[in-house]
Amino acid sequence: DSAVSLVDSFVETANVTFTELTDCDIDAYVASGEPMDKAGSYGIQGIGGQIVSGLQGDFFAVMGLPMHGLSRSLMAAFNSTNIDAYD
Repeated sequence: DSAVSLVDSFVETANVTFTELTDCDIDAYVASGEPMDKAGSYGIQGIGGQIVSGLQGDFFAVMGLPMHGLSRSLMAAFNSTNIDAYD
């Protein structure tokens, strides 16, 4: 049996700063419908990006899929197997 079972986890963090918003700004954003299906109630890759004034950390972690961390984790998992990538 050549089945491989791997478990890994990692955490990415980022600090997002929002611009100062008026009640009218918030009402307009909510009315757009965009925040209704977002874990943090904003989408940095969409309309919500207009209310972000700063970001420290991984943009993709904020967006929802930390590409760098994921690719590093997948590569480590792959390298821990005896599978030849070029076979």
